Amino acid sequence: MPSREFKAIFFDLDGTLVDIHGPLYIAARSALRDIGHDSDLTPERYREAMGRNDMYLGVPENQRPQYTALAFAYFMTEIDKTERLEVLPHVAETLAEIRRQGYATAVVTSRPGDPQRLVEKLAMVGLASYFDQVVTQPFSSMKELLDKTEILRQTAMRASTLPRACMYVGDEPRDIMAASQAGFGAAIAVATGVVSYAHLQEHSQYRADHVMRSMSELLELLERLRKDGASQ
Repeated sequence: MPSREFKAIFFDLDGTLVDIHGPLYIAARSALRDIGHDSDLTPERYREAMGRNDMYLGVPENQRPQYTALAFAYFMTEIDKTERLEVLPHVAETLAEIRRQGYATAVVTSRPGDPQRLVEKLAMVGLASYFDQVVTQPFSSMKELLDKTEILRQTAMRASTLPRACMYVGDEPRDIMAASQAGFGAAIAVATGVVSYAHLQEHSQYRADHVMRSMSELLELLERLRKDGASQ
């Protein structure tokens, strides 16, 4: 990764800061039931499939578009009604230190809806105070909902920071894609969501600048980048 002095660090939400597996499991089980494929999906079988990067859980190719649309709809319903977020390990202490070091911060998520409601959920688990901005995705089409490129650019602008001085941390290749397209200086992946560490490292199209196993690695990474920059 090129050494650079970053001024802002923005974060994806689901799978990056808070657990995504519970809502995704419920959504997958409901979608499988609706298409008549498998209504007996257990949490153990779900996690085993995710570990194999079997994102479609054995659904035949001709049923995958229907399954994807249903699973996404169920997922959005589930995360909307879930009142309390489940914060992932090492997130709170990492955010506290990033805040102490003076970085501009934001949550930039694909979740649609009122950002104030998300602020309230973050406040319930003690995270809201760590962010200057909480940005949700305007819902106008499925493509725009899943592509955060434009809202990343807008978030950088509101932070009065050039995109190349921003870092984005996410858990999926599409997070890396959006950060790259937005002109961010670094796109960091963390393997705490749906996608495995190996898949993030080996992705042929959207390769992260660095892949972490957990958020505990972020502070050390930032320190290494600072030292590399100072030595040049």
